[in-house]
Amino acid sequence: MKAVLLVKDYDEEKKTLGEIGCREIEKPQIVHDDDVLIKVAYASICGSDPNILKGLFPFKAPFQWGHEFSGIIEETGPGVIKKDLKVGDRVTGNFYKTCGVCHYCRNMMGQFCPYPEENPKAQAQYFVLRESQVYVIPDSLDLMDATLIEPFAIAVRAMERTDIKIGQRLAISGGGGIGLMIAQLARNSGASKVVVIEPVESKRRLALDMGADVAIDPFSENLAERSAELTNGYGFDAVIEASGNTKAAASCLDIVGNGGTIVYFSMYDMNYNLPLNLFKYCYHKEITIKGMFLAQLVFERALEMFVRMNLRPLISKVYSLDECKQAYEDQMSGKFAKLVFDCQK
Repeated sequence: MKAVLLVKDYDEEKKTLGEIGCREIEKPQIVHDDDVLIKVAYASICGSDPNILKGLFPFKAPFQWGHEFSGIIEETGPGVIKKDLKVGDRVTGNFYKTCGVCHYCRNMMGQFCPYPEENPKAQAQYFVLRESQVYVIPDSLDLMDATLIEPFAIAVRAMERTDIKIGQRLAISGGGGIGLMIAQLARNSGASKVVVIEPVESKRRLALDMGADVAIDPFSENLAERSAELTNGYGFDAVIEASGNTKAAASCLDIVGNGGTIVYFSMYDMNYNLPLNLFKYCYHKEITIKGMFLAQLVFERALEMFVRMNLRPLISKVYSLDECKQAYEDQMSGKFAKLVFDCQK
């Protein structure tokens, strides 16, 4: 079968990117009693996926890649009996399986589980997950749309981390796929004003289509002044940093209001330290800063909410697996919201 693999590692000495390639590999097989073999229909590229080319993940070539997908069950192990999964079901899934018995799992913090099973192998024609990781897609959802459910779960958790109340004002730094999902989700969840901060013009236009009230170009506008204008001088009640850009990360401090919350969930340069004046922001302004890692506890609720969303406009281009190099180049250009592989081409 065809699969997207990391075929060359990042060269730390020369600072040259790794390489992605489409290769023929063996079709995976049922091994565990609770395994589910899935024929992948579509797999989308996560905004963090190109970081494997930058050496920011511990995986080494050859390594199979991808975790956002939709597909059809082709085979189940004999122990698949708890979720009524059957051959032919249209499904998606959570790539991150936790142990369920450690301190973190027992305290509803599975994202910190020290014994996870990671299965980021969805950019392929077939792959295997455990029964507990698989979710049936409602009949009303198209398989191409359903490939966005996993990143949408991240959007749901990011919104919940803000603790934003109905009628409050939200700014989203970064108009990539998840940032734009948050814009529509915030509109549907009662935010009184939704503002997206994004330098790429096409993404700003898309942000307005997705439900944002205003889309700001931080390169041509004074972000602090524009934000004050939009919030009557008070600043935003919540700011979500969704770009992964370190300058954008710092600018969030300039636009959050007194008592407001900033959520950082993107991957940043591992050596970057946020310049934070504790007296000004934590003592005087009483802001709350939160991080975020994965969305273990919201996946099922995200699936339920997904049917109320219209996220198809986010899908900018569709590729075959053979076109993976071009797809990753396009992703790294920053011009597109979501890019998708048709895995059966």
